[in-house]
Amino acid sequence: MSYVFSHAFIPLSILFIFAGKLNLNHKYILYLSIFGIFPDFDAIFQHRYTFHNLSILAIPILAFIFIKEYRQISGMTTYYLSSHLILDIFNGGIAVLYPFSKKILFLNAEIVQTYNLKTITFLYNYGFTDKVVKTISENSVYGVVSSENFGITVLLLIMAFIYIIYNLRKNGK
Repeated sequence: MSYVFSHAFIPLSILFIFAGKLNLNHKYILYLSIFGIFPDFDAIFQHRYTFHNLSILAIPILAFIFIKEYRQISGMTTYYLSSHLILDIFNGGIAVLYPFSKKILFLNAEIVQTYNLKTITFLYNYGFTDKVVKTISENSVYGVVSSENFGITVLLLIMAFIYIIYNLRKNGK
C-alpha cells in the first residue's frame, strides 16, 4: 500500500536524480514534495475520490502553460500530484473521473511466485470497478515484484522521457 512516505519520497528521489540534468532547483524539489501527499487530504471526505482525479492536475498544468516565470514550480507540482495518482492506480485504484463517475480505475501488475516456489508468473489485472481492489499477491501467492514497483517504474520512465525531450529542445533538434 502507498504510504505518505512513499508518495513524498519516491517522486522527490526521482526529481533529485534528474535535478542536475534538468537544472531543477533543489529547494523547490524539497519544498514542493508536500504535493506528493496532498491528494490524501481527501481522507477527510471520501478517500481516493475528491482529490484523486484528473481535475487536481488542471491548475498546475495551466500555470505551466501560461505563466513562464513559474514553469519549474508548476512542472514539479504537476509531477508530484501525478506521481501520487500513478502510484495509487497501481495500488488499488483511484476515481479518475470523479465527480462524473465513481468508478475506480485500477491497474495491478505483479510478478508473483507460488508458495511452493515452483512457478514465477507475471500477472496483471486492470479496469474500472466499484471499489478499491486488492493487489494480486494478497491472494494466495508470494509477490516478487509488487504492483507499486511497476508504478515506480512508470514514474522513472516518465521522468526519463521528460529528460529526453528537454535535451532535444536544448540541443535544437
